[in-house]
Amino acid sequence: MDQMKRADEAKTMDPVAIKIRDWTNGKERNIRALLGSLNDVLWEDADKWNQPSMGDLLTALQVKRFYRKACLVIHPDKQIGTENEALARAIFTELNDAWTAFENAGSPSL
Repeated sequence: MDQMKRADEAKTMDPVAIKIRDWTNGKERNIRALLGSLNDVLWEDADKWNQPSMGDLLTALQVKRFYRKACLVIHPDKQIGTENEALARAIFTELNDAWTAFENAGSPSL
């Protein structure tokens, strides 16, 4: 049943929206989880990104560093005119929203 639903969505939904939905599912506005799974949504030649473990994202300072590194890799301005532009924009938006939620929560360390 779930497979049929996904097949229908694949026909009607934007592929970028599906990829972003699958990546953020259960991790909405969770900057640590999104950074820790960024490889799941990145394009193949995004080789500048080194995937952090959850142990690398314990303190607010560590989260900030990895967030900024991620922004350098996925910033939409670096993908203008490429096939990855829409995906980069969507990833950037999700990470920015999660970063804002993290800051609004007082940037808690674990």
